[in-house]
Amino acid sequence: KSKIDLTAQLSKAVKSNLNPRFINVIVAGRIDLPGKIKINKSSSLNEAILMKGGIKPLSGRISFLRYSDEGLIDKRSFKYSKRSSKGSYKNPILKNGDVIIVGQSGLNVATKLIKEITSPFIGIKAAYDILD
Repeated sequence: KSKIDLTAQLSKAVKSNLNPRFINVIVAGRIDLPGKIKINKSSSLNEAILMKGGIKPLSGRISFLRYSDEGLIDKRSFKYSKRSSKGSYKNPILKNGDVIIVGQSGLNVATKLIKEITSPFIGIKAAYDILD
């Protein structure tokens, strides 16, 4: 039996690195401020997305990746929902190292494809107009 007060032991455990108060998560894709974020350990997927500025219009599905200590990957793909309850499949409580990727919609992909196809012709036309 320990002679140290229980509240003192709990306070020391919370302050130690064994039970960190904050975790690091990566949020990428079609959001306003993509990158790494340090958040409270009880935060959810939706809260992390909101802290990074929210999703951009015409965004696609969410890809959620979690690597377990055993080396397994929990990979989920779903539509974003602001109303998903905290701790649910579409809004999990985050763990250190989780990765959230906001995908592109079909319209985004089509727009990029059209731009890649037409950009050489636009350059040729501009050069022709200058020489003419």
